[in-house]
Amino acid sequence: MTRSDDGTSPGAPLEHNPLALYCERPVRWMQIAMGWCLVGLCLATTYEIIGRRLFGASLQGVNEIGAYLLAIASTWGFSAALLQRAHSRVDFLFQYFPRPVQTLLNLIAAISLSALAIFSAWQGWGVLSDTLRWQAHAATPLQTPLWIPQSLWLAGLVVFAGLATACAAHAAILIVKDPARLDLCYGPPSLKEQIEIETQGTLPAEEARAF
Repeated sequence: MTRSDDGTSPGAPLEHNPLALYCERPVRWMQIAMGWCLVGLCLATTYEIIGRRLFGASLQGVNEIGAYLLAIASTWGFSAALLQRAHSRVDFLFQYFPRPVQTLLNLIAAISLSALAIFSAWQGWGVLSDTLRWQAHAATPLQTPLWIPQSLWLAGLVVFAGLATACAAHAAILIVKDPARLDLCYGPPSLKEQIEIETQGTLPAEEARAF
Protein backbone atom coordinates (compact mmCIF):
# COMPACT_ATOMS: atom_id res chain seq x y z
CA MET A 1 0.00 0.00 0.00
CA THR A 2 1.46 3.33 -1.03
CA ARG A 3 0.84 6.68 0.58
CA SER A 4 -0.12 9.97 -1.02
CA ASP A 5 1.77 13.23 -0.60
CA ASP A 6 -0.49 14.43 2.24
CA GLY A 7 0.27 11.30 4.29
CA THR A 8 -3.06 9.55 3.86
CA SER A 9 -3.34 6.18 2.20
CA PRO A 10 -5.13 5.77 -1.13
CA GLY A 11 -8.75 4.85 -0.64
CA ALA A 12 -8.79 6.22 2.91
CA PRO A 13 -12.06 7.98 3.87
CA LEU A 14 -10.43 11.43 3.89
CA GLU A 15 -9.50 11.25 0.24
CA HIS A 16 -13.13 10.86 -0.80
CA ASN A 17 -14.34 13.83 1.22
CA PRO A 18 -13.00 17.33 0.37
CA LEU A 19 -14.51 18.74 3.55
CA ALA A 20 -12.63 16.19 5.65
CA LEU A 21 -9.40 16.88 3.77
CA TYR A 22 -9.76 20.62 4.41
CA CYS A 23 -10.39 20.16 8.13
CA GLU A 24 -7.96 17.32 8.75
CA ARG A 25 -4.90 19.45 9.51
CA PRO A 26 -6.38 21.67 12.28
CA VAL A 27 -8.09 18.66 13.82
CA ARG A 28 -4.79 16.79 13.77
CA TRP A 29 -3.13 19.69 15.59
CA MET A 30 -5.85 19.43 18.24
CA GLN A 31 -4.98 15.75 18.63
CA ILE A 32 -1.27 16.50 18.91
CA ALA A 33 -1.85 19.22 21.51
CA MET A 34 -3.93 16.87 23.65
CA GLY A 35 -1.36 14.11 23.18
CA TRP A 36 1.42 16.28 24.59
CA CYS A 37 -0.80 17.33 27.49
CA LEU A 38 -1.46 13.69 28.32
CA VAL A 39 2.26 12.93 28.09
CA GLY A 40 2.88 15.75 30.57
CA LEU A 41 0.21 14.30 32.85
CA CYS A 42 1.86 10.88 32.68
CA LEU A 43 5.21 12.39 33.68
CA ALA A 44 3.61 14.32 36.55
CA THR A 45 1.85 11.17 37.75
CA THR A 46 5.13 9.23 37.62
CA TYR A 47 6.86 11.92 39.66
CA GLU A 48 3.95 11.87 42.12
CA ILE A 49 4.27 8.12 42.67
CA ILE A 50 8.06 8.16 43.00
CA GLY A 51 8.08 11.31 45.12
CA ARG A 52 5.57 9.95 47.59
CA ARG A 53 7.36 6.63 47.95
CA LEU A 54 10.96 7.82 48.13
CA PHE A 55 10.86 11.40 49.37
CA GLY A 56 7.50 11.79 51.08
CA ALA A 57 6.76 14.69 48.73
CA SER A 58 3.64 15.19 46.67
CA LEU A 59 2.46 17.37 43.83
CA GLN A 60 -0.85 18.95 44.66
CA GLY A 61 -3.68 18.51 42.19
CA VAL A 62 -2.37 15.88 39.77
CA ASN A 63 -5.59 13.89 40.06
CA GLU A 64 -7.66 17.03 39.62
CA ILE A 65 -5.75 18.16 36.54
CA GLY A 66 -5.98 14.64 35.14
CA ALA A 67 -9.76 14.73 35.44
CA TYR A 68 -9.90 18.04 33.59
CA LEU A 69 -7.62 16.74 30.83
CA LEU A 70 -9.73 13.61 30.42
CA ALA A 71 -12.85 15.69 29.80
CA ILE A 72 -11.03 18.12 27.48
CA ALA A 73 -9.28 15.38 25.52
CA SER A 74 -12.62 13.63 25.01
CA THR A 75 -14.32 16.62 23.42
CA TRP A 76 -11.24 17.53 21.38
CA GLY A 77 -11.19 13.96 20.07
CA PHE A 78 -14.80 14.00 18.86
CA SER A 79 -13.85 15.88 15.68
CA ALA A 80 -11.07 13.44 14.83
CA ALA A 81 -13.46 10.52 15.29
CA LEU A 82 -15.95 12.27 13.01
CA LEU A 83 -13.42 12.69 10.21
CA GLN A 84 -12.45 9.02 10.47
CA ARG A 85 -16.09 7.91 10.72
CA ALA A 86 -15.18 6.24 14.00
CA HIS A 87 -18.34 7.12 15.94
CA SER A 88 -20.30 3.95 16.65
CA ARG A 89 -23.25 3.05 14.46
CA VAL A 90 -25.56 0.07 14.94
CA ASP A 91 -25.26 -1.20 11.37
CA PHE A 92 -25.54 -4.99 11.52
CA LEU A 93 -28.69 -4.84 9.31
CA PHE A 94 -27.46 -1.94 7.22
CA GLN A 95 -25.97 -4.06 4.43
CA TYR A 96 -29.30 -5.81 3.81
CA PHE A 97 -31.18 -2.62 2.91
CA PRO A 98 -31.48 -1.43 -0.71
CA ARG A 99 -28.91 1.17 -1.72
CA PRO A 100 -31.39 4.12 -1.74
CA VAL A 101 -32.42 3.25 1.82
CA GLN A 102 -28.77 3.03 2.87
CA THR A 103 -28.13 6.47 1.40
CA LEU A 104 -31.12 7.92 3.25
CA LEU A 105 -29.97 6.34 6.51
CA ASN A 106 -26.48 7.80 6.04
CA LEU A 107 -28.01 11.25 5.60
CA ILE A 108 -30.18 10.80 8.70
CA ALA A 109 -27.13 9.68 10.68
CA ALA A 110 -25.15 12.77 9.63
CA ILE A 111 -28.03 15.10 10.51
CA SER A 112 -28.69 13.33 13.83
CA LEU A 113 -25.04 13.56 14.85
CA SER A 114 -25.02 17.27 13.94
CA ALA A 115 -28.14 17.86 16.06
CA LEU A 116 -26.58 16.01 19.00
CA ALA A 117 -23.32 17.98 18.65
CA ILE A 118 -25.17 21.31 18.56
CA PHE A 119 -27.25 20.32 21.60
CA SER A 120 -24.11 19.29 23.49
CA ALA A 121 -22.39 22.60 22.70
CA TRP A 122 -25.48 24.54 23.77
CA GLN A 123 -25.66 22.65 27.07
CA GLY A 124 -21.92 23.13 27.53
CA TRP A 125 -22.34 26.88 27.14
CA GLY A 126 -25.04 26.76 29.81
CA VAL A 127 -22.58 25.10 32.20
CA LEU A 128 -19.87 27.65 31.46
CA SER A 129 -22.20 30.64 31.70
CA ASP A 130 -23.33 29.52 35.17
CA THR A 131 -19.69 29.16 36.21
CA LEU A 132 -18.89 32.66 34.97
CA ARG A 133 -21.94 34.11 36.66
CA TRP A 134 -21.08 32.62 40.04
CA GLN A 135 -17.29 32.79 39.66
CA ALA A 136 -17.17 29.15 40.70
CA HIS A 137 -13.95 27.54 41.91
CA ALA A 138 -13.19 23.88 42.51
CA ALA A 139 -13.58 22.70 46.10
CA THR A 140 -10.03 21.35 46.08
CA PRO A 141 -6.63 22.50 47.38
CA LEU A 142 -5.89 24.07 43.97
CA GLN A 143 -9.09 26.14 44.07
CA THR A 144 -9.08 26.05 40.26
CA PRO A 145 -11.29 28.67 38.58
CA LEU A 146 -13.65 26.30 36.80
CA TRP A 147 -14.08 28.55 33.78
CA ILE A 148 -10.56 27.59 32.63
CA PRO A 149 -11.07 23.83 32.13
CA GLN A 150 -14.69 24.34 31.15
CA SER A 151 -13.73 26.80 28.40
CA LEU A 152 -11.28 24.31 26.90
CA TRP A 153 -13.87 21.55 27.24
CA LEU A 154 -16.49 23.71 25.52
CA ALA A 155 -14.07 24.64 22.73
CA GLY A 156 -13.89 20.98 21.74
CA LEU A 157 -17.69 20.74 21.71
CA VAL A 158 -18.01 23.88 19.58
CA VAL A 159 -15.48 22.66 17.02
CA PHE A 160 -17.24 19.31 16.91
CA ALA A 161 -20.64 20.96 16.45
CA GLY A 162 -19.36 23.17 13.64
CA LEU A 163 -17.68 20.29 11.84
CA ALA A 164 -20.66 17.96 12.28
CA THR A 165 -23.01 20.63 10.93
CA ALA A 166 -20.77 21.18 7.91
CA CYS A 167 -20.73 17.43 7.28
CA ALA A 168 -24.52 17.23 7.55
CA ALA A 169 -24.90 20.10 5.06
CA HIS A 170 -22.44 18.40 2.73
CA ALA A 171 -24.37 15.14 2.99
CA ALA A 172 -27.65 16.96 2.21
CA ILE A 173 -26.07 18.39 -0.95
CA LEU A 174 -24.65 15.02 -1.99
CA ILE A 175 -27.96 13.19 -1.68
CA VAL A 176 -29.19 15.36 -4.54
CA LYS A 177 -26.02 15.64 -6.61
CA ASP A 178 -24.15 12.38 -5.98
CA PRO A 179 -25.78 9.80 -3.66
CA ALA A 180 -23.00 7.28 -4.25
CA ARG A 181 -20.44 9.78 -2.96
CA LEU A 182 -22.60 10.42 0.11
CA ASP A 183 -22.36 6.72 0.95
CA LEU A 184 -18.61 6.83 0.39
CA CYS A 185 -18.10 9.89 2.61
CA TYR A 186 -20.63 9.30 5.38
CA GLY A 187 -21.55 5.63 5.31
CA PRO A 188 -20.16 3.10 7.79
CA PRO A 189 -16.51 2.34 6.95
CA SER A 190 -15.80 -0.96 5.29
CA LEU A 191 -13.53 -3.54 6.89
CA LYS A 192 -10.68 -2.45 4.62
CA GLU A 193 -11.16 1.20 5.55
CA GLN A 194 -11.22 0.35 9.26
CA ILE A 195 -7.93 -1.50 8.86
CA GLU A 196 -6.42 1.47 6.99
CA ILE A 197 -7.52 3.83 9.76
CA GLU A 198 -6.13 1.61 12.52
CA THR A 199 -2.83 0.99 10.72
CA GLN A 200 -2.51 4.55 9.35
CA GLY A 201 -1.74 3.08 5.93
CA THR A 202 1.30 1.12 7.17
CA LEU A 203 -0.07 -2.35 6.44
CA PRO A 204 2.07 -4.11 3.79
CA ALA A 205 0.46 -4.25 0.34
CA GLU A 206 0.27 -8.05 0.34
CA GLU A 207 -1.71 -8.12 3.58
CA ALA A 208 -3.91 -5.19 2.52
CA ARG A 209 -4.94 -6.99 -0.67
CA ALA A 210 -6.09 -9.92 1.44
CA PHE A 211 -8.95 -7.78 2.69
